[in-house]
Amino acid sequence: MTKLQIRQFEKRDTDSVIRLANEYAFFDGPVNEADLKITHAFPEGFIVAEEDKRVIGVIYGYFREIPTAVLENWGVSKVATIELLVVNPEYGEQGIGTLLLEKLIDVFKRAGTDMIGLTCPVKAKQARRLYERLGFKVSAYHMRKKLD
Repeated sequence: MTKLQIRQFEKRDTDSVIRLANEYAFFDGPVNEADLKITHAFPEGFIVAEEDKRVIGVIYGYFREIPTAVLENWGVSKVATIELLVVNPEYGEQGIGTLLLEKLIDVFKRAGTDMIGLTCPVKAKQARRLYERLGFKVSAYHMRKKLD
């Protein structure tokens, strides 16, 4: 068995990341390669966990465009968002999600971020516990209603 590796996403990881997102993440619809184009905005924030040449986890985050007045009101200068964190459940409870999240937080810190936001689906109880354990606090409820 090969040692777990946390590294930058590479093009060869595309199919594995799409499969992970579609099988285990909570999105409203299927993820495809076109959806990954958002990662071009901040490629340093696209990180995978790999073991035995198999991608078993992924995290992606980027910087948000926020009006200066809002940033000043919040007392921050640069805000990042975590868009995706998913780990294959076969590898659950091994700390892989924590490693990915800590790595991305470090990338954001080095880039000058002083606030990180994210949306955590209600169904993702394990993810919510991870975020809370690493200091994230609930600041809002994201609600929606589908119109017929």
